[in-house]
Amino acid sequence: MTSSSSMPTLPLGGSASSEHISRMNLGLMGLTWTDPSHFTPDDEAFATMRASLDAGCRLWDAGQFYGPSVDPHANLKLVKRYFDKYPEDKERVVLCVKGGVDIFGKGGYAEKSMAGMAPVTNVDTLRETLKQIRAELGSDKGGKELDLWEPARFPKAISVEEAIKMYISLRDEGLFKHLSLSEVGGETLKKAIEVSNNGIATVEVEYSPFCMEAESQGVVRICEENKIPILAYSPVGKGLLTGSVRSRDDLPKGDPRLHQDSFSPENFDHNITLADSINRIASERGATAAQICLAWILQRSPIFAPIPGTRKAAYAKENAEAGKITLDSKEVKQIDEILSQFKRKGGRYNEHARNSGSLWA
Repeated sequence: MTSSSSMPTLPLGGSASSEHISRMNLGLMGLTWTDPSHFTPDDEAFATMRASLDAGCRLWDAGQFYGPSVDPHANLKLVKRYFDKYPEDKERVVLCVKGGVDIFGKGGYAEKSMAGMAPVTNVDTLRETLKQIRAELGSDKGGKELDLWEPARFPKAISVEEAIKMYISLRDEGLFKHLSLSEVGGETLKKAIEVSNNGIATVEVEYSPFCMEAESQGVVRICEENKIPILAYSPVGKGLLTGSVRSRDDLPKGDPRLHQDSFSPENFDHNITLADSINRIASERGATAAQICLAWILQRSPIFAPIPGTRKAAYAKENAEAGKITLDSKEVKQIDEILSQFKRKGGRYNEHARNSGSLWA
């Protein structure tokens, strides 16, 4: 492996291309999307966030619902507290926030948890959710601006044209700076690029050695053709590929992974074998398994910008170092051979999520 001296960057897509993000970034979900008793303490969370930023990771990926139903805005509140303590970092961070679901309305997330995650299709309700984000961040009172906003799931109840025009109208009202999309399939993405007049700044989808469906869905190709960065979430298989999760007992109470098929009792032992294979390569190369996964993704396509999450500052630094790693052809071939022989058990998330049409919409 060889390494470069600084974190590479790439421009945002389309009309936002004058702004850049780093190739390696930070996901904030795991800091708060759990039972309140397992929230990461502020001093530990802040150390992780600052370590990642100091290592060159410019984009932070947050969520309006990255908290338990009793405290849905926990993630936004954490971000606000961070910038209250470190206001000088506001201009250093490109903040992306997922939303687009009704948090506090009847039948919404606060009432029904994950069952209340239906995408909002009413412009007035969606405007209110965006105002809620801005209020939590203090955006209109000297707090952090909402740099990127993305609907967490693309609505199926209205056309792509209707949805994109609604999002663009809210952007033009000044509620957020740039539009991102999440969990979209290739056809939706093509239409969105056209309707938005090339106004899609990033696309966020799951991508890792454990999940490469973004390629077969056409998302990677379309993003390459249109120079749109892909925020690759769960780039180390939701922690499964790091080797740190060795059993379901390693997951804390309230952890969303406990309800996902890949982590189910009948599938876990099989799926962990991929982590074992990658760990063997990592130990031979003097790197961590997470670094091997992240470096592999970065070399897979120049438009990938992974957003690994962690609760530990030391791991944030390790992940950032993967942005400087270059795998040689032998290493890439080893990984590709392993992946060609491995067949994951259990689909993405769970049967309800897959049947709802919310994935690859």
